[in-house]
Amino acid sequence: MTFAATPKRELTADEVQRFREDGVILVREALEPNWLELIEEGIEQGRTELSMIGKFMSRGTKGYEMDVFLWKRIDALRDAIYYGPFAHWAQQLMGSKEVRFFYDQMFVKEAGTDAPTPWHQDLSFWPIRGEQICSMWMPVDDVSRESSGLMYVKGSHRWPQRFKAISPDYFEPIIDEEMDDIPDINADPDAYDLVDWDMKPGDILMFHPLTLHGSYGNSHRERRRRAIAFRWTGDDVVYAPSPTRMGINFQHESTEGGPLRGAAFPRIIPTHIPRERARRMQPERPAKKEILRGIGKALLAKLSPKAATNKSKLKQTWN
Repeated sequence: MTFAATPKRELTADEVQRFREDGVILVREALEPNWLELIEEGIEQGRTELSMIGKFMSRGTKGYEMDVFLWKRIDALRDAIYYGPFAHWAQQLMGSKEVRFFYDQMFVKEAGTDAPTPWHQDLSFWPIRGEQICSMWMPVDDVSRESSGLMYVKGSHRWPQRFKAISPDYFEPIIDEEMDDIPDINADPDAYDLVDWDMKPGDILMFHPLTLHGSYGNSHRERRRRAIAFRWTGDDVVYAPSPTRMGINFQHESTEGGPLRGAAFPRIIPTHIPRERARRMQPERPAKKEILRGIGKALLAKLSPKAATNKSKLKQTWN
């Protein structure tokens, strides 16, 4: 028996089908107030307690904050992940017997913050491979395109291309040069089937990690945009570490080419694994030397002429 709460409502067959065909769906009024309150509490705590990685990721633009693996230190987010309804929806979308949590990511753009999110595929960054993967993006503020709501290219998760990783702050340490360049979608938006929605707190965007998405900066003069993403994996996902993919700096038992295992990727459905849950109760911080090594490589990449050219090109694209 799972400890994850029963959702306010199950996804419909039509929603699951649209997720698989379009790569993204919006589920309105999905969250009950208690879960929404936990998420907002977690985001606000995360903003005051940025990790070393978060401070580095948020360094580029005043009013822009991002961090990852907040659930490892913030109990409100841990409880939402372990006991909330999210794993049930992930199971429906992925068609998986097992559901594991991958990681969380916080995004904050204050009103008037010129910090666009370039078009990208999430899976290009990640040290995993498989088809049974999904993300849930949840705002705790009203969201529109003006306040940096996400836009998606419908069906792009079914394209054969895998695009080079581009991050919101032009952080370029993990670019796989064998992947394709991202098309200049902003130069000819009518050539693509773009979709976006105005959102309210409690709404959830559920999408495949290969679906191309991005956003403009927050040009709204009064409204900030706080949101968090939860990432989920299923039966066919394997661990695929690489120098060109995000590192995992928390304890786990996964081996290259094998399934995700261990406390960094806790199983939520069908049941929790006691030793994974117990590990979360022990203080755990990424090894400082590993973080500094990754940041050092990133800084070297950013100082290269190629990185400077790419940054200039991206800024021009989004103006």
